[in-house]
Amino acid sequence: MKPRRNYWPRTTRPKSLSILVTGAVPGCFRESVRIEPVEVEWRRKNGTTLKARLSGRGVYNENGDFASYEIIVVDVTEQRALEDQLRRQAFSDSLTGLANHRLLFDVLQAETCRTKRTEREFSLLLLDLDGLKEINDRFGHLVGNRALCRLAQILTDCCRSVDTAARQGGDEFALVLPETGADAATLVAWRICDLLAKDGEEPALSVSVGVASYPKDAETIGTLLYAADRALYSMKEKRSKAARAGHVA
Repeated sequence: MKPRRNYWPRTTRPKSLSILVTGAVPGCFRESVRIEPVEVEWRRKNGTTLKARLSGRGVYNENGDFASYEIIVVDVTEQRALEDQLRRQAFSDSLTGLANHRLLFDVLQAETCRTKRTEREFSLLLLDLDGLKEINDRFGHLVGNRALCRLAQILTDCCRSVDTAARQGGDEFALVLPETGADAATLVAWRICDLLAKDGEEPALSVSVGVASYPKDAETIGTLLYAADRALYSMKEKRSKAARAGHVA
């Protein structure tokens, strides 16, 4: 396809341009002589990608016969990049960069559907960062935010590519482990606790964890969250009793 119209100079080229082409054009229906909008990716000389939206219409000569197509090319690279950024922000926690509660529920829904199809269980870890209020009161919120990010980093380090780490809000986190039973998930939980206790930063941190698996411990997402939450607070209660008895949890 050879344009009949010259390109603008590189320094003044607009975001949208119109050119006349002859020959077959993808998305064109000859009966109506129109071109359905379509997006394509082109490679620039510097190796970067340009995303363009093509649309157009038929052009007729002075005898009323179809002669060519007028194609409108719009550079949508920046628009798509902004949309991707907004999409990531909608599903991620602004402080830690982990998935937020909205994405967490989407993942849980997808995993329950997959388990029903494959009959392979998955596990959910719920985590609470212990003593966040005391850290904020004693050291300030910057240190408290750093504590949340420290836990988030350890969750990320412990994740496989198929796992999803999320921050539900405040000091509450979650980790979804596909095709993982309760025993293996418990090992992951203890590893997280151990790594956080040994990360070397001050103040020292600890985390309480509850583990539940689907469908062994629950039949719905709501009951799965309840089972994991109950296990988490059982761990908190054991630690509290040990502390009152003068023992180290």
